[in-house]
Amino acid sequence: MSEWWILVLVVLNFDGTITTKIEDRFNYHPSCQIAAEARQMYNTANFNTNKKYICLNEFKNDNS
Repeated sequence: MSEWWILVLVVLNFDGTITTKIEDRFNYHPSCQIAAEARQMYNTANFNTNKKYICLNEFKNDNS
């Protein structure tokens, strides 16, 4: 079994819909968290309050 962390950009659009985009993939959770926090600082500095970076855990069963 392998474990991956997916860095996802979540955007709340003005019409109320939500858009997601996969930005990167990591095999170590702290690396994904650091990347999410660093990218989020740019959004905060540019007053983009409708965007958020999150890390999602993905498990893959290598036995199948």
